[in-house]
Amino acid sequence: MRIQDVKSNLGLIEISSEVLEVIASIAVTETKGVHSLQNNFASGNFEKIGKKYRGRGVKVETQDNEVLISIYVTLDAKGKVHETAENIQKNVSQAIRNMTGHEVKEVNVHIVNIK
Repeated sequence: MRIQDVKSNLGLIEISSEVLEVIASIAVTETKGVHSLQNNFASGNFEKIGKKYRGRGVKVETQDNEVLISIYVTLDAKGKVHETAENIQKNVSQAIRNMTGHEVKEVNVHIVNIK
């Protein structure tokens, strides 16, 4: 993903998808009612070859300079599922906006398990 400030001649600012995944994963884990993030395909394969993968449970796609995020999460059994999922969406969207200045088009929450 590229974010460019058209008012400046200083150059191009580029933020990688991995950075957005880390921001999103921190926002998710700070949400009340979240037990843990779940492995997705990419994180599972990175961890198998011995590399630490910080975007665990988060998938970021960029299309036409729009950000689409999928979250794979296990929730606490004591919490309200719908309310927790909405809080995840709000927290992730707000964290990306605050840290990068870029809006998120979608935050899709996939509830994999409840513990």
